[in-house]
Amino acid sequence: MESKTNVPKSAEALQRAFLSCEKGGRFKKVGQEAFSDYVERANKDLASAERDFEANDFHWARVKAYQSLFHLLNALLIKKLGYYSKDHGCIIVALMNDGIISEDSAKELHLLVDKVMKQATSNDVYRDLDEFRIQRNFALYKPKSWVDVKEGDVRAELDKIKNNFKILVSLL
Repeated sequence: MESKTNVPKSAEALQRAFLSCEKGGRFKKVGQEAFSDYVERANKDLASAERDFEANDFHWARVKAYQSLFHLLNALLIKKLGYYSKDHGCIIVALMNDGIISEDSAKELHLLVDKVMKQATSNDVYRDLDEFRIQRNFALYKPKSWVDVKEGDVRAELDKIKNNFKILVSLL
C-alpha cells in the first residue's frame, strides 16, 4: 500500500516545497533562546495527553500527543535555524531541507514501528512524522473520526512519542 504522506520524494520536490513554505510565510523568525519555551510546551502537552488517555478521552489524547511532537520539532527548528513553522507540513519540509534529523539519529528513532529499525533513514522518520500529522488531522477535521479511535492505537502512539522525546531533545 502506498503511503499517503506528502513528504517530498526528490531533492527537486523538497526545494520546491521549501520555497513554497517560505513564500507562503509559513516560517517565522524568533530568537534561538525561545526553543526552551517550545520544549516546555511539548512536555505539558504530552502530560495532558496522558491525562486524557487515562480519562478514556482517546480523541484528545491523540491530538495532544501529536501537538506535543509538533512543539518539540519546532524547538529543533528554533534552536538550529532561528525560526519556527506555523504549518504542520512545512515543519517536516524544513527539518528535511536542513538535515536536522541525521541518518544516525534516524536509526535511533522509532515513531511508527514497534522496534527501532537500524536500517531506518531520515526519510523514513519524516514519513512517520507526517503519518502522525495525518492521524491528528483525521481526529480534528473528520467529525465522526473519533468513533474509530481505538484505545490500543492511541496508547501505541503516546508510547512512541514519549520514547522518542529523549532522542529528539538530544538533538537540541
